[in-house]
Amino acid sequence: MVDAEISPPPPKFCTYQHGVEPIEPEEGETRVYRVALDACEAGDAFAEAPEWAWLTAEERARAERLVRPRDGRRFVLCRGALRAIIGRLLDRSPHAVEFRAGPGGKPILPPGEPGSPPPLHFNVSHSGELALIAVSRSRELGVDVEKTRPISEAARIVRSYFTETETEQFHQLEEAARPDAFIRGWTRKEAILKAKGVGLAGLATGFETMFGVEDLGREFVPCAPSSVVLGWSLWEASPRPGYVAALALERG
Repeated sequence: MVDAEISPPPPKFCTYQHGVEPIEPEEGETRVYRVALDACEAGDAFAEAPEWAWLTAEERARAERLVRPRDGRRFVLCRGALRAIIGRLLDRSPHAVEFRAGPGGKPILPPGEPGSPPPLHFNVSHSGELALIAVSRSRELGVDVEKTRPISEAARIVRSYFTETETEQFHQLEEAARPDAFIRGWTRKEAILKAKGVGLAGLATGFETMFGVEDLGREFVPCAPSSVVLGWSLWEASPRPGYVAALALERG
């Protein structure tokens, strides 16, 4: 069992702004940068955004393949912010940052010397007009954010991808409480999966996070009733009105 004394401290939010140096995580600290994906002077003409100059040819092609211009704008702003944040923390220019695909396609930084840990751990999630970029110098992590909204297939998804205990809890909730509870349960699951770099396989029987029903504020709090799942500390917050986020953070 992991001692409580070496559990990670609460992660902290900060707001990313283009042209403003991001706040660096202190020793042992996890920072989660809020990135507004609607704050673009060029509007949906994303190729005119300043971040466009930082992207690789592959990233630009990916943005251009998106059918809706707003999705291209969101991608460019999110990837540009990621490059700016990681570049600042590594003392590199944004366009010089190199990403690789890790387990499950999770983006990672290239390794340093053989056997050495990566210089940074990070993870990215976006929904609607908000992206979150979580960064730690010492701990692996996974983050997920979702815009709160009714999901018509929520009950079916719960039956398919959650445990029997979780399904029972969900159906015991009042009808009006289920939409938000479902989104919170889903972000918790996704945060763990993204931290591990795996997909949905085994989601139903692998672990339980349950559904959050307590009010959330804008700062991270431990998830209830289980704040430690599979050796990961699990946190959640409402980073912006109408959004829910969960963060899984390595312990030990």
